[in-house]
Amino acid sequence: MTALKGREAAEILKAEGNAAYQKQKYGAALDRYTEAILMCPDWPVLFINRALCQKQKGDWEAVERDSRRALELQPRLMKGHYFLGQALHERKDLGGSIKHLTKALELAREQGDAIRDQIWRELAKAKYSTWEVESATRRAEQVMLKERLTALLQQDHRVALSQAGENRGEVQQRHDHEVFREPVITPSGLSYEQSALQEHLNKASQS
Repeated sequence: MTALKGREAAEILKAEGNAAYQKQKYGAALDRYTEAILMCPDWPVLFINRALCQKQKGDWEAVERDSRRALELQPRLMKGHYFLGQALHERKDLGGSIKHLTKALELAREQGDAIRDQIWRELAKAKYSTWEVESATRRAEQVMLKERLTALLQQDHRVALSQAGENRGEVQQRHDHEVFREPVITPSGLSYEQSALQEHLNKASQS
């Protein structure tokens, strides 16, 4: 008898909450649904109605909480999956959002509920958000890879320049330490090895 009275009181409070919601008095509606839940905590529709008020107020954490409670009481509750999917999308849990919106769409199609079109649009948005996140991740990875390749190329270039400098230094050092055995100085002041100069003159006279 007490349970029946609790359900009757909850129904009255629910009706008052519905009336307040229709007038867009979401705070008052939320209060009525909360009172009804205290009277009848095992009635899932009360949590769904309160989640709808929380949705209007932008409190997605509360929407998630009430939707999960409703689904605990009735796992195949289409609006429970729908509201939870929306809440998870807003809270950046895209995988969870897609999972529950897909389930909501499946149930809406089974039941022939016209809300299936709204659910489909929400599911499409969640999938698009997932694609955006994956694209941003790929772009970031490409930038990082490009930076690493550039750094490696610059490192290789510096090593090559260093090695070339060492080689030039060795050649220059050998050249600086060469000593003419029979030096000959031309009128212009240039020094040549006598044998090399003689060889050059001989070739010139033969041509």
